[in-house]
Amino acid sequence: MANKNIDALVYCPFYISESNTTITCEGIIGAKTVSKFESASAKKHHQFNFCTGKSCAGCPVYKGVIENYTEEERIATEKMINMQRLSLNIDYDI
Repeated sequence: MANKNIDALVYCPFYISESNTTITCEGIIGAKTVSKFESASAKKHHQFNFCTGKSCAGCPVYKGVIENYTEEERIATEKMINMQRLSLNIDYDI
């Protein structure tokens, strides 16, 4: 169950959690990657553009993590993201 509003809105498969100025995702190298932002506003901007909004595939962490997966897993991940977009009626250009 989502413990914060943002958790319910995230569709990036690599997102784990957040704090005031950080976002924790699946690790590029190791178990987790923590992105630290200068402000809560900067973090929210990133979340809107990548974690919940426009395209998680454009996120630098997403780009690094997806390289750890096979081609078949990458295709399955993209299909899952596209299905989530359709169910949320998100309309944007990639």
